[in-house]
Amino acid sequence: MTAADQTPRGGGSRLLYSVAEAASLLGVGRTYMFRLIATGEVESIKVGKLRKIPHDALGRYIDQQRPGRPTTVASIGQQPGS
Repeated sequence: MTAADQTPRGGGSRLLYSVAEAASLLGVGRTYMFRLIATGEVESIKVGKLRKIPHDALGRYIDQQRPGRPTTVASIGQQPGS
């Protein structure tokens, strides 16, 4: 099962992140995150005037970067050891 196949589960997982939050979770800068969105490498949606990144889009991006080594979407955004 890949990260993109999993859904967020309890423990404070959120469905959507701001661009800045998503960038922080991936360990990249806000400007680079906007570049990933512009090139279609990371999916985003508009909520009103805001650009939001779906939780599972981060897992899909990571899966694309590391084929054959799926991640766990549930672990994205959670503190280590939680």
